[in-house]
Amino acid sequence: MPRLGEGAPAGAGEDADVRAAYRACRKIVREAHSAEYALLHLMPPQIRPACWALYAAFHTADGLIDTTEGTPAQRAEHLAAWTAALRTEADHGRSGDPVRRALVDTVRRWEIDLDDLQESLSALAADADGTAPATWHDWHARVKSQNTGWVGQFLRLLERCGVRVPVDLGQLAAVSGFLDGLYLTDTLADLADDVHGGTLTLPAEVLGRFPGAGSDLPERQFSPDVQALVAHLLQRARQCLADGHAELRHHLHPGADILLQSIVALFRARLDMAEKSGPAILQRPCEPDRLTRWRIMAPARLKAFLLWRLVPLHTPSAVRPQAAVPPQRTPGSRQPSATVTVPAMPVPAHPSGAHPPTIDRDRLPHHVAIIMDGNGRWANSRGLPRTAGHTAGVRVLRDMAMGALEIGLDHLSLYTFSTENWNRSADEVFHIFRVLGGELEDGWILRHDIRLRWIGDAQRVPCDLAAKIRDQEAATRHRTGLTLNLCLDYGGRTELARAGSAIARAARTGDLTHGDLTERDFARYLPYPEMPDVDLLWRTGGEQRLSNLLPWHATYAELHFTSELWPQVDRRDLWQVISDHMHRRRRYGAAPSPDAPPAWAAARTDTENA
Repeated sequence: MPRLGEGAPAGAGEDADVRAAYRACRKIVREAHSAEYALLHLMPPQIRPACWALYAAFHTADGLIDTTEGTPAQRAEHLAAWTAALRTEADHGRSGDPVRRALVDTVRRWEIDLDDLQESLSALAADADGTAPATWHDWHARVKSQNTGWVGQFLRLLERCGVRVPVDLGQLAAVSGFLDGLYLTDTLADLADDVHGGTLTLPAEVLGRFPGAGSDLPERQFSPDVQALVAHLLQRARQCLADGHAELRHHLHPGADILLQSIVALFRARLDMAEKSGPAILQRPCEPDRLTRWRIMAPARLKAFLLWRLVPLHTPSAVRPQAAVPPQRTPGSRQPSATVTVPAMPVPAHPSGAHPPTIDRDRLPHHVAIIMDGNGRWANSRGLPRTAGHTAGVRVLRDMAMGALEIGLDHLSLYTFSTENWNRSADEVFHIFRVLGGELEDGWILRHDIRLRWIGDAQRVPCDLAAKIRDQEAATRHRTGLTLNLCLDYGGRTELARAGSAIARAARTGDLTHGDLTERDFARYLPYPEMPDVDLLWRTGGEQRLSNLLPWHATYAELHFTSELWPQVDRRDLWQVISDHMHRRRRYGAAPSPDAPPAWAAARTDTENA
């Protein structure tokens, strides 16, 4: 175990450049973020160097975006290049950049998901153009997208060393609001620098409430409108901190609670200093003096030091030989555990005793996708709240996976939550995530021959649910039966746009030649290029549209629409849909051949013989 304040992680003694990289990260955080540096000393000593690496990476990436040099597009490109270099270096385990060197070691040592980390870094690019959000809602969405992922990284570090952090979906709104308070405090404390650098991103909505503030701020005039604006922001920041603290403190491990209370105390002191500064708030940063910080942090550091000596913590002895993925979390536990190695259980029979039809495997569709529509209408027709429909619908998800296993499908994609579903009420969204998390917590995926994959955006999904999915992805990655693609916070157009951006970057950096771009070239830049095309797409609920699901993979899919609502169907309906379409042939524009097998069977034969 490293001594308190030591500048290298446990097990890093054999690698001098790793120790030097962590010391460089520590110096960056100490000099650029003194308040955050003090707070990181309240973390368990085992993960403190990893915290420095993460925060130094955040600082570096944020600096690439906030600089006044270059165009917004160039700044975004610099961030993308820095992030891409991290991916390459993580594969090799080395880097010449000290921050990335420490980060590579952190990813390997603590089994941090590199995809999640890259998404957290990429989210910072939203500030590249310097455009201020229009409303508080837009501002909140930006803060959430740019910061929630980083909170998740630190929470996962705590979990990796054995500290249970039960900040789950029930505290989602509180966590998000608390982040608003922290971010707004930073804005007020650094108001002078942001005004000077032209990087102030307050929403136009709030500036409109104080008409003269928009013109007076750049001139550093502490006019009545600016004074009223600052007072309004101070009040809002205090309220966000108070509300978040009140909701979160009762759910935390004692060590994490020490950290939370210290964050609140230190950021309140920063707000007090901003309030006392008056006109000086536009001239220099507003930070509490050293005595104030010492009064807050000294007792907290002593408490944390004593507590972490009493709590049994996990310390990895050495870096794994290759980049690792998060281990499986067993139901009811937050402790890291190994990949599932026990034999898969048999598929439970349907309660009716029904069995799947006997179909030759070479005639089965290779990949079936389902749009699970009708939960809300099912509930409304029974006089129940919409949330009851989602609860019933999640149960069908399990039965459908069992049916796919029984009949022998290779791939099943379930459209669980689209990017458009965020437009629903917060209560409904929260309930969907809660019941889905509860279904995963049961561990049924781990008990059967299922390989789970998450198709979608991990940035906005609550950290606790994201961790459950990622852990079960890792735990089931060696399963060879059904591949279950969970399309969660998924949007097909977003997927294609990101692939296009990645191709443009690859062309600029020379990774892609400027010849003709083939379909195969394009597919390489999709999140899962090896995923087979959809052979059969089934939508329940009576609607006849594709709703932005897998547009690249479903181009030639056979479409099947049924009027039954999702909670009304089960695995027997899946079998019937497959049987109905078994003899339909996709010709891809060619003339029909009476003796040809279904197109998916021919495609599979071609693939297997390749």
